[in-house]
Amino acid sequence: MWSKYKDTLYQCVMVAVGCAIFGAGLDAFVLPHKLVSTGISGIGLILYYLTGLSVGTWNVVLNIPIFWAAWHWLGKKVIINTLYGTVMLSWMVDAFDFLQYNMVISDPLLSSMMAGVTTGVGLGIVYRVGGNTGGLDPIALIVRKYYGLQMGSINSAINGIILAAAIWVVGFEAVAVTLVSLYVYTIITNKVVIGFNQRKVAFIITYRTYDVCNAVISKVGRGATIINGIGAYTRTPKQIVMVAVNLLQVNKLKEAIEEVDNEAFILITDAQEVIGKGFTTPIVPTSIENLVKECEENANYIEGKDKN
Repeated sequence: MWSKYKDTLYQCVMVAVGCAIFGAGLDAFVLPHKLVSTGISGIGLILYYLTGLSVGTWNVVLNIPIFWAAWHWLGKKVIINTLYGTVMLSWMVDAFDFLQYNMVISDPLLSSMMAGVTTGVGLGIVYRVGGNTGGLDPIALIVRKYYGLQMGSINSAINGIILAAAIWVVGFEAVAVTLVSLYVYTIITNKVVIGFNQRKVAFIITYRTYDVCNAVISKVGRGATIINGIGAYTRTPKQIVMVAVNLLQVNKLKEAIEEVDNEAFILITDAQEVIGKGFTTPIVPTSIENLVKECEENANYIEGKDKN
């Protein structure tokens, strides 16, 4: 019971931290240069420039019909996290309002880049713990549910309209500079959500399958999966060893394979996320021999099954 509340409390705290970073970045780097943004906060910024009413207030007001629509079409469960995140974000943006009156960076382009970094880190933290801050996401979910459109396409179309409208308020130059912020924001958000420790997946095509498996398990400390395949040109059976590693283990993996089969064909590609035993749960040295044995037994089982 306590673990359930502990996880909820942790999520609430991290959402608050992420919203604080986002709010500070928006007030310190966006507002002093009269830049804009996308989503509901972007509309709030435009209305703030036109009326003087705080961005946080506009963010809450603009989200009210979105809350109603999400409650009506998506259910209560989606609303709880959204409501908390929206209120927290709006409050933090207004709480750090004093930062806009002290221009931290005088260059609009550099300020835009810093805005992308801070807001990206802030929302990345929110998304990483499973929170959200309302805005366009519920709208995109509703449209996708009833019309089958992709969320990325929906968000892009709405954001394009927002930026086009912003040109009439802040000018084309400010919108152009904002695009730099959005680019940096997208990269940073993804990095925070996925993690800076990039995962890689290696596919090793070799005739020395067991030797490669043993090397991967004993020298790299990762598990391996054997996949049966056939060469397209030679039509001869081959086996592919699939391994998931982190960025720091790529060179160690290549060296281990080279020692046992310097003619192996290796394909290494990015993996967005890797979860499971042998990666998020480390392989301990005492279990390496068992893993090698299990790898060989599974391979022999597959070979025997193919013959039958």
